Amino acid sequence: MLVVDANVVLEVLYKRSKWREAKAFLDRVKRGEVDACMLHFAVHAISAILGEPRLASRILRELASWRGLSVIDLPLEEEALAADLADKIGLDFDDGLHYYVAKKLGAAIVSYDKDFEGLDVKRLEPGDLVKKEEGGVVSG
Repeated sequence: MLVVDANVVLEVLYKRSKWREAKAFLDRVKRGEVDACMLHFAVHAISAILGEPRLASRILRELASWRGLSVIDLPLEEEALAADLADKIGLDFDDGLHYYVAKKLGAAIVSYDKDFEGLDVKRLEPGDLVKKEEGGVVSG
């Protein structure tokens, strides 16, 4: 299982510098070749950044169709625990949520956010996983 950060999806939507590798990774999730999850919080963040309801509707329907993606809802009590943990290790709230879920699931985080470096969870970039696929070693 991999925990996917919103910035991976936004990389594709805004065609930033690493959008092709992000898309290649997300296509694997879409096809069900990789088991991944996103926080409901992250899905809402993407929708809020897009702003327009019609764009939000499109991305929500798209994400709902991905065979390898599950969306995780945390109870408020767990979000509070994640916030406490984030404060303790120097992360902001949303990074703290991702860190908490990754720890809980024993999963790596797929993100371009370097704030996860040096923590006791593995951070991968989509390109790391795409390169492994091209080399014949599939991870995830």
